[in-house]
Amino acid sequence: MLKIKNLNFSIENIEILKNISLNVKSKKNVGIIGPNGCGKTTLLKNVYRYLKYQKGTITVNDILIEEYKPRELAKQVAILAQKQEINFDFTVEEIVEMGRYTHEKSIFSIYKKEEIISALKQVGMEHTKDRSFLTLSGGEMQRVLIARALVQKSELLILDEPTNHLDIKYQLQIMKLIKEIDRTTLSVIHDMNIASSYCDYIYAIKNGELILEGTPEVVFTEKNIFEIFDIQCKVVKHPTNQTPLVIFL
Repeated sequence: MLKIKNLNFSIENIEILKNISLNVKSKKNVGIIGPNGCGKTTLLKNVYRYLKYQKGTITVNDILIEEYKPRELAKQVAILAQKQEINFDFTVEEIVEMGRYTHEKSIFSIYKKEEIISALKQVGMEHTKDRSFLTLSGGEMQRVLIARALVQKSELLILDEPTNHLDIKYQLQIMKLIKEIDRTTLSVIHDMNIASSYCDYIYAIKNGELILEGTPEVVFTEKNIFEIFDIQCKVVKHPTNQTPLVIFL
């Protein structure tokens, strides 16, 4: 679905990403972990063409991303960025409707309202459909933006901290939803236990370099976590799902 090969990205001759290679298979939930400032968000921004890498290749369905027209790429890739500035006063329903623009012939096309309401129900926000988006809390905004990504119906979801601003109830609800929607996802996740429970495969980045990759069982060991984050921890099996559970000392 998504292949990144030998990606290099620099700003003012400072190397941010160094020979990064990822292979995200179709229908898999893939997580990226690493310390703050290691290049995780920069990597995602190169994937959805907000930034332009200097060396390497990125392909979606075996087509170089620069060969896609913006509208066609949006049919393949939906994005939940870490920060999204929305300064005009749209309703919640209108914000979610924006996710349908790639599928409509014009801005005046009739969209399927039931799809919008269904997406809002999936994130527990259907009761806010007529409210101003700007009146929502940070966590509520995040859930609405996830609904917008869902109605875009792209096969690949790029998610930069999808549980940002959410309380624990909605963190778990959103990650469960992402796992169940049967799409390909590439997510930056800070919470190691959430990544362990909901990701099929993990890539670990440090200082702009890919240093580890594998299943949660391979990546989340006491030795590896110390190497990535320089912190001591204890790793045990989760009593319910048997995934690695990280306990910080």
